[in-house]
Amino acid sequence: MKSKNDLSFSAEVAETLGLECAIILSLYNKNELEDISTYDNLVNSLKKSLRFIDVEIIKDSINTLLKFELIDIKKINYKNDYKVKSPNKNSSSFSLTNEWQPSAEANEILDMTDITKDFYKTKLKEFKIYWYERGQKKNNWNSTFIDFMRREWTKEINSEKVLPHIIDENWYPDNDVFDILNLSEITKDSALKYLKEFILYWKDKGTAFTTWNSKFIDHVKRRHMMNDNMGSNEENKKYSEPGKYKQDFKTRKNDNTWAKEINLE
Repeated sequence: MKSKNDLSFSAEVAETLGLECAIILSLYNKNELEDISTYDNLVNSLKKSLRFIDVEIIKDSINTLLKFELIDIKKINYKNDYKVKSPNKNSSSFSLTNEWQPSAEANEILDMTDITKDFYKTKLKEFKIYWYERGQKKNNWNSTFIDFMRREWTKEINSEKVLPHIIDENWYPDNDVFDILNLSEITKDSALKYLKEFILYWKDKGTAFTTWNSKFIDHVKRRHMMNDNMGSNEENKKYSEPGKYKQDFKTRKNDNTWAKEINLE
């Protein structure tokens, strides 16, 4: 059971702005601080909640979050009446033009990553052309651009493996995989239940491919279909009922009949 004192935070914020910023932002968003009516009160509240973090680091982290407008300190009349600052949707929505440039803050966030300058320039042009032609109005172009650059950079890194390669134990599907599976009404959480067995099977086989994303999609669809039919199959049911085994642990551990039924190749 999760304790009240357990800390949770966004891994994405931690990777971009640092662990301390991620923890502070999480406490802020969850209304778990005593008083944020002033800067000093916010610092004191965080000192009580985060005794393991130096006060100077806390102050630097607050300043970073304020700079990027992730938190907003306002004078308030009652406890914990605060929220993340959001832009005015009615006044700031606009269509992207060819003259648009990311803000200095957006560029500063991207500078914290490994994205190269040449890649940045190329993708900025691509981003502007795509949204200029669509003519869609947004009030968060900087955030949209940051998300776009992160996704494209991940694809760029993965695309360097142009030759067939053996699956890595830390392999993870591209986001596009989950979009495709959603079309078959298979959620991301449901798909990830099959990730470990997929990696273990192919890592043990040692076969090299360049199409791991496609293979994972096929694997998930087959496994999902098998589970849907499991209720009417008594032979399969014995594997799904907890506490009911007809074989000892060693035999069950070495049993790979499930892989033969799936026919991954």
